[in-house]
Amino acid sequence: MTDWNRRGLVQGAGHDIPLNEDGRAQAIYAAEELAAVPITVVASSHLSRASETADAVHAVHPAAARLVNEGFGECNYGDLEGKCLHDGSEEARRLLDQFDQVSLDMEGDVNAGYPGGETAQQVATRAKRALWKLLDDCPEDRHICIVGHGRINRLLLANLLYGDATRFAPIEQGNTAISVFDYDPGKDGWAEVVLNYCSHTEDRGAASGGCY
Repeated sequence: MTDWNRRGLVQGAGHDIPLNEDGRAQAIYAAEELAAVPITVVASSHLSRASETADAVHAVHPAAARLVNEGFGECNYGDLEGKCLHDGSEEARRLLDQFDQVSLDMEGDVNAGYPGGETAQQVATRAKRALWKLLDDCPEDRHICIVGHGRINRLLLANLLYGDATRFAPIEQGNTAISVFDYDPGKDGWAEVVLNYCSHTEDRGAASGGCY
């Protein structure tokens, strides 16, 4: 959670907004939830809202390697970044309609994208490239934590699970949601274990917010 989430502003890749007090609390709750998992690598996006969350996880796993890769950064929403979609104005409604329409277009066309921003294929490709680099760099590690962002996580997971980034819509990702996947290198396949687990924040009444 950031102040921009609360205000309904699109952050995307171009605005590095830090966590606010609620966001820092959410990060700590997520870290506490993961404390018993034998994590040996904590990787994240370079953007501070993800990096700060990863730092909270690393604080309970201080022996783990701490890595950063811009490939895990959020989707570039182009001309919509920095714009408010939820202040009730006519302009905000127009921009929200545009945002929703492009998101819908992405469900049918992997080459659809935001004006001046990235396509679904571009996001999924760079995220997958970052993931394979991480796995190549850490071949002996069995429990790796990656902290990314709402849209990139959904596109990457759709690509890994279904081989099709356009199938991202049903995949939910709440703020600091925990998802667990097993990778079988022999079959080069991914299996869902847990998706969008949020009890660590919901049980404490933590605030929720937008995922832009």
